Amino acid sequence: MTRRDRRPTPEAGPDLIPFMNLTTMLIPLLLMGATFAHLSVVESTLPAIGPITPCATSCGEAPLNLRVAITADGFKVTGADAVLVPEESEEDGRTIAGHDYAELTRALALVKDEYPDEQNLILTPHDRASYELIIGAMDAAREDEDRELFPYVVIAGG
Repeated sequence: MTRRDRRPTPEAGPDLIPFMNLTTMLIPLLLMGATFAHLSVVESTLPAIGPITPCATSCGEAPLNLRVAITADGFKVTGADAVLVPEESEEDGRTIAGHDYAELTRALALVKDEYPDEQNLILTPHDRASYELIIGAMDAAREDEDRELFPYVVIAGG
């Protein structure tokens, strides 16, 4: 036996260089992709299911049931039994032509002045209303420049 034959040979392990190259390229790619994915949440509540609470009819104060209907022509702001419109008027609500968000906010601010404790609003879009139109109406109803209007928006069928 020669000297060379008696020397221990090192054990060959797996070749990790291709995996390290892949990892080196994959980590920056995944980090760049993560910055482009933004998730947003729209706060909304579901309509309540069940009987009307006894206080709503016996406490002497009728609920406002403020509604904003999104129609093809614009927005229509109404309340229960037309409480938003004087009795001598023939209309059953206030119509805002052309989907003007600023005018909708102004109309809802007038309602908030009259009913400061009310926080709920029911939004009823027509069947062809776009997502942007619904979200714009929700944003216009939630807050004015300096105060909160109707933070609890419920989307209901028309």
